[in-house]
Amino acid sequence: MYCPQCRAEYRDGFRECSDCHVALLVGSPPPKPPTHFDSSLDPVIVMATNNAIQLAMAKGLLETAEIPFIALGQISSEPAPHEWVEIQVPRDFEAEARNVLAQILESEQAPDLFEQSDVRIEK
Repeated sequence: MYCPQCRAEYRDGFRECSDCHVALLVGSPPPKPPTHFDSSLDPVIVMATNNAIQLAMAKGLLETAEIPFIALGQISSEPAPHEWVEIQVPRDFEAEARNVLAQILESEQAPDLFEQSDVRIEK
C-alpha cells in the first residue's frame, strides 16, 4: 500500500497516509519520473543543507514548481548526519528556484523543527 501523493509505503491495515491524509492505494508505488536535468545547462548551486527534512522540503518545492534540479553529495536516498547536500539547477531556472526556496528560510524561524542543522541558500 502506498500514498498516491507523497509515495510513502505502508503495511497492510493502514487506510490513510499519516502525512497527507489521503486514502492509500493498493500495490507498490510506480517509479518516480526521472528528473530532467542536463548538466550542460550551466548548473548553479542554489542551496546546501545537511538536514534531511530541509532537503525533502527543497526537493518537494522544486518538483511542484517543475524546476529541474540535481542533489549532489547524496550517497543514498537520505543524507547521512552532517553530510552536506548541494542542490543545483540550470542557470535559466536560478531566479525562480531561489524564490521558491526562500520559503525554507522563512520556515527556519521554527526552532523546534530545524534546531540542530544548517541550511545555506547560495548567493
